[in-house]
Amino acid sequence: MNWHPTGFALNTSISNRENMAVCAYATMHKIPFRVYHRGESVPEGWVPSGTVEWCQQVLGRKVSPDYYPDWLKGHLGRSVWTEEVWPYNKTVFIKPADTYKRFTGFVHQSGSWRGKKRGPYWCSEVVHFVNEWRYYVAQGQVLAAGWYDVEVDEPDAPVLDVIWPEGMCGAVDFGQLSDGRVVLVEYNHPFAAGWYGREHAKYAEWLCHGWRWVKTMY
Repeated sequence: MNWHPTGFALNTSISNRENMAVCAYATMHKIPFRVYHRGESVPEGWVPSGTVEWCQQVLGRKVSPDYYPDWLKGHLGRSVWTEEVWPYNKTVFIKPADTYKRFTGFVHQSGSWRGKKRGPYWCSEVVHFVNEWRYYVAQGQVLAAGWYDVEVDEPDAPVLDVIWPEGMCGAVDFGQLSDGRVVLVEYNHPFAAGWYGREHAKYAEWLCHGWRWVKTMY
């Protein structure tokens, strides 16, 4: 990376892998970092490391998720569709389609559910993932990848047959199904994403590229 941000903004103390990675990188490159409890207080030119809600406060607007972009739909390996009404009589994996983290996605069993949420929803055929990796894509190239269980020796991330759009940034999750196929789990925007890699500097670089891309696109 041939440029650096003015600073890094954290919304919590240096207590998780993401912030530890950012602060180590900032210290090495003599870039200031500090905690901001209010996203609106983060100075222009600083790159945020925090929750989805807080990062969107820094951005000044909400970004709707695009979990299954058109250019990745050939890698789904299952049926995925949108619903406006709660799918009472279907067994599906369901999550909100309009807002990140409005509720946590889960497998809804056929029948009523007292805790039903308002639409719209993403629904998908229920499949069984036995492994999952996150690919950190910056400027249309995979910068790093990591297995979801960082506490044990990880299987190497598979090489993907994906054509990444030029300049695209994001956190893209792929998983191995019980039948051995490797398919898309979901795409997330390049901020507020968990860090599952080993080279911490890569995460900080990915955040910087991703935040610049988000600011340009949104």
